[in-house]
Amino acid sequence: MRKRYLCTLACLLAMCVAGFALPNSSVLLQHKGFVTVYHQDSLNVALAAAVDGDTLFLSKGTYPGFTIDKKLTVRGAGNGETIITGMITIAIPDSVTLESTVLEGLSLKPYVNDGYDNNFNILVTKPLNNFKIKQCDFEKLMFERTMNGVVIDRCYCSGYLALPEYVRSLTANNSKIAKLRFRNNTTSYTHDSSKQLTFVNCNVLSFENFENFKGTFINSITGYGRTGSQVSFSSCSFINTLICDYRLTIDGTCYTENVWTDGSTKLVSDYNYNCMYSDEELIEKGYIGNDGTVIGCNGGTTPHTLKLAVPEVTSADVKLDAAQRQLNVDLILGNDNE
Repeated sequence: MRKRYLCTLACLLAMCVAGFALPNSSVLLQHKGFVTVYHQDSLNVALAAAVDGDTLFLSKGTYPGFTIDKKLTVRGAGNGETIITGMITIAIPDSVTLESTVLEGLSLKPYVNDGYDNNFNILVTKPLNNFKIKQCDFEKLMFERTMNGVVIDRCYCSGYLALPEYVRSLTANNSKIAKLRFRNNTTSYTHDSSKQLTFVNCNVLSFENFENFKGTFINSITGYGRTGSQVSFSSCSFINTLICDYRLTIDGTCYTENVWTDGSTKLVSDYNYNCMYSDEELIEKGYIGNDGTVIGCNGGTTPHTLKLAVPEVTSADVKLDAAQRQLNVDLILGNDNE
């Protein structure tokens, strides 16, 4: 479907950073329809100038770690093209409810600091409601305070997603996750029955503190994947889910509906957490979710991808309105998904 848009120069600049190269600039701060352009080395200057509700666009390139202490969206180019080499600290004031995605389209490289347990790419230090991260790849994400309504959408976690006791509710969609970890740096995990963890169309490779996990998997692929003695799932819900039962059992306290088990370690030995069965093999084996698609991160209406959906500009007409001191841009966007 083709759409026609009339926008100011500010809107054009905001769109450019998502899908097109903007000469001699890397950081764009969008505030109420107006855009300020910063040099790549001025990321912290742009963050300091931003206010609640703004969006910061980072074009293709490499950036240091930073701190977000306002209700902002920081959006990269997606598909591994915007690289963050240090830790991102989320320190938005206590207990606020967020309305927009906080991080999107960023690729966070392993961050080495003073100990293995502290090597977090993303560290959330304040209580928040509705924290959302979308189409990012990272090694480790840690929450240090009470969290409600966390959303992990189409992400790739190559290390672990830390879910200590103060993560009250979380939903992961179409994501690849190497490990779920159920404790913080210093204490063991104690399950609270009010905790709600839901994984929809996800591939989760393995667990730490596995015996403490209680949650829901829908249209997903999961397994244990760690050497050691036989362990059991208990008090969990599995719907249209494929489970590697190598050294793993599902006890009678679990709710199950259309659950498949497969003893092959192919399910839990894929370094990229894709599941070593192809989509074609999943279909051939009858592993179809209740949404009518294959199960796992590639299923559902929003399959796993780190590439952002950016409309393609097929033509543009630029007109200067001298009286209004405004540059009007008439764009035709060719995007069948819009």
